[in-house]
Amino acid sequence: MPVYEPRDKFYRKARERGLPSRAAFKIEELIARARIVRPGARIADLGCAPGGWLAILAKAAGPEGRVVGVDIVPVKNPPRGVAVIVGDIAEPSTVERVLGELGGPADLVTSDLAPKLTGIAARDAARSEALVDAALGFARRALKPGGAMVVKLFMSAGFKQIVARFERLFEKVEVTRTEATRPGSSELYLVARRFHARPD
Repeated sequence: MPVYEPRDKFYRKARERGLPSRAAFKIEELIARARIVRPGARIADLGCAPGGWLAILAKAAGPEGRVVGVDIVPVKNPPRGVAVIVGDIAEPSTVERVLGELGGPADLVTSDLAPKLTGIAARDAARSEALVDAALGFARRALKPGGAMVVKLFMSAGFKQIVARFERLFEKVEVTRTEATRPGSSELYLVARRFHARPD
């Protein structure tokens, strides 16, 4: 198994570009591969701190776009023109604030939400799944028909059931890894396209 080098090429690349973390290259790769951001897009980024995804998404959406980030911790020096809300996306009041800042249905919802790990596998998996469900619940409120979503997942016993929940709401769902993901990590990304919400 490859050894993770904390100051690898992605760490150095992030420093060179003034980005807060290597995570920026994950979303950069995913949106380039899936072609899910157009100039002028409305985007909600859940779990946005420290802001690496915001920088990439704001650049992709351009000056006519609208990017709104939300996290339970503040983002230092967010990109110009990006709105950042401090709050819990599982709280209805936070959801309403994000929707208000978007100013209309989202073209894309991204989620890099992850729980603080306890080392207890079952507990960590349950908390991670709850965050995925919160992100999906937000997307059902926010996304326009045909919209897209990118969500961080971790391999767990409930993985297939999680993917199936997305398959009921999107025409195309794929699960992938990114080049910038640390070696040995169980981190995966789900890319869902062509949203078509159905009533429960």
